[in-house]
Amino acid sequence: MAACVVTKFTETTQPLLVSISDDNKDSISRKQKRIISNRESARKSRIRKKKHMDDLVGQVSRLLSDNKCMAINLKDTTRMFVKMDSENSLLKAQLAELTHQFVSLNEIINGFNSLSNDHENEASIMCGMNDDVLLQCNNMMHESQHFMVDMFLKYES
Repeated sequence: MAACVVTKFTETTQPLLVSISDDNKDSISRKQKRIISNRESARKSRIRKKKHMDDLVGQVSRLLSDNKCMAINLKDTTRMFVKMDSENSLLKAQLAELTHQFVSLNEIINGFNSLSNDHENEASIMCGMNDDVLLQCNNMMHESQHFMVDMFLKYES
């Protein structure tokens, strides 16, 4: 704001010039204070922006580090999952094979049992054997069945 000096041709010209000059000094002083205040405010703003930028750079650094760790963990977890999945598939295949073997062994045992029952009936009819002899024959057949099952399992392994 420019100060306008008006002089009147009176005897009080000098005091008017002095009063205008004092207003002009106050105005300049206020203007200088405002400029200094603005510079200080701008300096503080730059400091805040720099601090904020430094904080953001630090945060980016931490996030990149965290991301790298998570990527490594994900890779390890994926590797473990693939390993467990393949082991699971292998165990399922072994279960299916053992189930098939179990069914086959049950069929063999049932076949032996039906044969032994048929032979017991035929033997008792044909030979007229007593119950003690038939019981011993039956026990011998069951023992041979267990022996054959054990041999079959050893052969399959």
